[in-house]
Amino acid sequence: MIDDRIKKVDKMLLDKAFNGTVLISYGSKILLSKGYGFADLELDVLISPQTKMRIASITKTITAIAILQLVEKKLLKLDDPLSKFIPDYPHGEEITMKHLLTHSSGISNFELDMDFYEVEHAPSFSEKLIDLFKFKPLQFIPGTTFSYSVSGYFLLGYIIERITGLNYAEYLKINIFEPLHMENSGFDNYQKIIKGRAKNYELDGSIIRNGNFVDMRIAGAGGGLYSTAEDLYLLQMGLLNHQVITKESYNMMLTNQIEINEQTHYGFGLFLEETEICGKNRNKNYHTGGGPGVRAIMAYYPEDQLLCIMISNINDKNTFNEAHTLMEEILLAE
Repeated sequence: MIDDRIKKVDKMLLDKAFNGTVLISYGSKILLSKGYGFADLELDVLISPQTKMRIASITKTITAIAILQLVEKKLLKLDDPLSKFIPDYPHGEEITMKHLLTHSSGISNFELDMDFYEVEHAPSFSEKLIDLFKFKPLQFIPGTTFSYSVSGYFLLGYIIERITGLNYAEYLKINIFEPLHMENSGFDNYQKIIKGRAKNYELDGSIIRNGNFVDMRIAGAGGGLYSTAEDLYLLQMGLLNHQVITKESYNMMLTNQIEINEQTHYGFGLFLEETEICGKNRNKNYHTGGGPGVRAIMAYYPEDQLLCIMISNINDKNTFNEAHTLMEEILLAE
């Protein structure tokens, strides 16, 4: 029966003209790992399961893992104030690491379409970027509500660097990617030659065009990584098998930390949803990613032991969301 469902998913993705990679696993067994469409439309380069693509905000899940590693090593505490690492940060004594991890800090967000010329040419890129939101008033009292914040996760990446003496990309490579054999993951540095990296596209009406340039240092620890569906599978297996953080730390990621709405909470680096899917109440632990030239989701359904990963190098929200919903309906129908 499962083979028939996988065939239906494959046909649906082809019918939808999905462009990207998809991986589906049950337990630890990969049932589908396939590329659809093109990594480079101008050169007719097809996407393969090894094609490297931006994963946008799925980066936050990986950043949360890194922070929990530092907690395990007793290099920081979840209730440490931001002022411990950036002494002059306004209200820094009120904002904790937990607030940053759960988007409940009240720190104003910045947008990727802002003018970053001065940031990109500053002696310290990170410190100049932090100055863009550092002195803005808090949106709310820290810990009282949820407001999605790239700024908060950018600060976490900066703190990782301050504590370890390694840059963010190097820390992840040594402590997460190499232990899990995630050989096709890293920071999406536009200056580096990265073999097998897909180009990024936008949907302009019904026309696909080249995506606008974005220096991914701006997204930083909130969205600057590239990966593959197969590497994200290794990441999920690593979490389930407690290879990079302990069982206790993973359970904290899966614990409701702040309410988003009646059905959805945020843990540490994960959305935690409890809702009806295909006529049955299910838990869904996931993170999405979206932005210039990317749509992505890594979703795990623990009761079903089902993992669904989709990454697209075309920022086509409607097609992507429709395909993900149909995939759920096909795979989880009773």
